[in-house]
Amino acid sequence: MKIVQKHYFAQQDSEVLSQQERLSDWRHQLLDLPEDKLLELVRSMPRLKLIEWLAWNDIHGIFLDEDAISEGYPPLTREQAMMCVFAVVMRNRDGWNGYMGDVNLKDLDLAVSL
Repeated sequence: MKIVQKHYFAQQDSEVLSQQERLSDWRHQLLDLPEDKLLELVRSMPRLKLIEWLAWNDIHGIFLDEDAISEGYPPLTREQAMMCVFAVVMRNRDGWNGYMGDVNLKDLDLAVSL
């Protein structure tokens, strides 16, 4: 029997950060990185940190292992989580071509919308 540990990473709706706090918060910093630095960072992040960011960014998403399993989905792999984080950050940027390095994310079925 596998025991699932519950993690609470999602942002709180009532949490209001000052500009200084926002600048020092790694989750917000990730949003402001240029594409090349973002790619470098997500490729170096461990799976749980990627999933933590996804859950924080979208409190209604099904990114945590226990949430995915309870909804009948397999947990995200590290590679899937990397692609999801990259896509979420880049999807609204002008001029983004849909690629993460040499992978066209628009051709993949991701856990996030593009």
